[in-house]
Amino acid sequence: MRILQFVPPNFLPIKVLVIDSAELLAGLRKILPAARIALMTTEPTPKIKRLCNEFRADLIDELPAAPKVFELIIAEEVLTVGENFYSTLLEFNHLLTDSGFLLTRFYNVRFIGVLEALRRGRFCNNERRLWAKADVVKLLDDAIYKEIHFMPGEDPTPYSLIPNPWLTFGFDNFSDDLTTKIWLVKACKCTAEVAALKEVFTPEVRADLSRLLHRIEYDIDAEENFRRLMELCNREGIFDDYLADFINQVVVHAAAKDFIRTRIGAFI
Repeated sequence: MRILQFVPPNFLPIKVLVIDSAELLAGLRKILPAARIALMTTEPTPKIKRLCNEFRADLIDELPAAPKVFELIIAEEVLTVGENFYSTLLEFNHLLTDSGFLLTRFYNVRFIGVLEALRRGRFCNNERRLWAKADVVKLLDDAIYKEIHFMPGEDPTPYSLIPNPWLTFGFDNFSDDLTTKIWLVKACKCTAEVAALKEVFTPEVRADLSRLLHRIEYDIDAEENFRRLMELCNREGIFDDYLADFINQVVVHAAAKDFIRTRIGAFI
């Protein structure tokens, strides 16, 4: 249930996908009372069907083809079983809305229990895949997730209980990485700043705004596009703070950002 600490309360009918973890439905329904929850599972047992009925979740047997369907996807085991991690994470990214995020977890290869087993000649990687945090970050970066957060899946082992050899071997316990067996992960499709920008106006308005700013940035009919930019802002109610944040996210060159801000000030 600790993974649900990543989920902020929301009273809107957002769409949520849960992969296999039917035991999370009760807690999820408390946090998201109006959510439209879909549960995808390989074994729809009577118990799972009962949980779905009780907590108003729909059983599905395949993922939708349409993009940007779900605000939240919970797939706890996506990094622990199987082999096509990248393609699966990329598919989930395709299914997430611009402000959506994925929740998952992984077993930490740097956990002292794993290291101690290695020292004794045993490597327990048959039942589930083990990962280092840096490798998970790279995998999620490659699958185009823009913001990644971690949380221990359980209380870390007290540092004082680490076996003495590991203190002398030079293993760094940064962010409790050496003492955490399971890491929980929140991977967002966009950064918080970009997600906030995308929630305010329609994709069509944002596309027009982006196109005009890029034309101005590269001095393509700058005066005419400044005029069109101001017309767009007036017509759609694009306010100054939003426009300033959008410029920061879209315009690449610092000198161009200053130039656009100055010119906009002259038009207002």
